[in-house]
Amino acid sequence: MVHRPPDSRLLSNLLQQEKEYSKSLSQVLDASNVSLASFAAYAAASPPPISQVIMTVAGSLAAADEALRKYAHGVEEWRDMMRQLKETEEEVGNIMRDREIL
Repeated sequence: MVHRPPDSRLLSNLLQQEKEYSKSLSQVLDASNVSLASFAAYAAASPPPISQVIMTVAGSLAAADEALRKYAHGVEEWRDMMRQLKETEEEVGNIMRDREIL
């Protein structure tokens, strides 16, 4: 990979895309919670042998949601680190600019 000088636009673009991705994950989780609640209500209205199977499936789906929620949290932490990196790069750029002026 060819090394290029830092370009803050690339990092800004990455931050914007990660923000959209994080927002999409949040929307999926919200929709999933509503769907899971409806699924649990359907299970409660079903006869006993079927309701137990449906509740087992609902438990598996809830576990998948929890895993996705943890992943979304990891993405948020990643975004925070990238924001800190951007701020640090801007500070270094300002220092280098000031140094050239002096």
